[in-house]
Amino acid sequence: MAALLFYNEPALLNRDVHKTLKFKASENYSFTQEVNSVPLTGIEFFEASRDMPVLFSKDEQGNFFPLALLSLMDAGHKHLGEAGSWSDSYIPAFIRRYPFALTDEGTVCFDQKASQFNGKDGEALFSNDGENTETLNNIIQFLNNYDQQYKHTLEYCKELKVLDMLTPFNLQILLDKDKPIRLEGLFTIDENKLSAIPGEKVKSWFESGWLAWTYAHLHSLGALNRLVKRQKSKL
Repeated sequence: MAALLFYNEPALLNRDVHKTLKFKASENYSFTQEVNSVPLTGIEFFEASRDMPVLFSKDEQGNFFPLALLSLMDAGHKHLGEAGSWSDSYIPAFIRRYPFALTDEGTVCFDQKASQFNGKDGEALFSNDGENTETLNNIIQFLNNYDQQYKHTLEYCKELKVLDMLTPFNLQILLDKDKPIRLEGLFTIDENKLSAIPGEKVKSWFESGWLAWTYAHLHSLGALNRLVKRQKSKL
């Protein structure tokens, strides 16, 4: 299961304990205001690449996972508008799934402190008979799709690691003469190593979608200029 980054009080959804729980969808994404990046699944590289760089990070165990770089700030980002709305850029599924998530065992959990559960109005998650409502089934379908893509992306990253395809991406950007910004601890796919992979590997990557993901990642590096412009316009 991807990390529960925004969840203040996660709990397992239980049809007996939470039978009267109401969920009201919200377009307020202010809960993301302190982060400058979020995990991204491979299938999202295409849409995200138009608005934000897709880079790779490495955890303490040496495993890699892709990130959508939301800003060049140490913390926070500039995609939020009035009342926590999201501006005209892609919203990663990692953000859109909140306040719900799946455990590693496939059980639905949710953030009990989320504002989407504060009021008496909203959509019921369970019927009077304790069955899932259409609202909950749609949520579960989204979470299952996300979980499948997350696992597929992990396999992609394992392959990149085995082939030693990732190289450090260190960059210094000068927003103005007094504000140099360094990007460190991030990785990108080495284009020279990519061009050297054998034909059978290219074929398997094409069939799995990984080749397209790879080129979408490389294309996304051009979105750094968009982040610079967005940050300069809101300094």
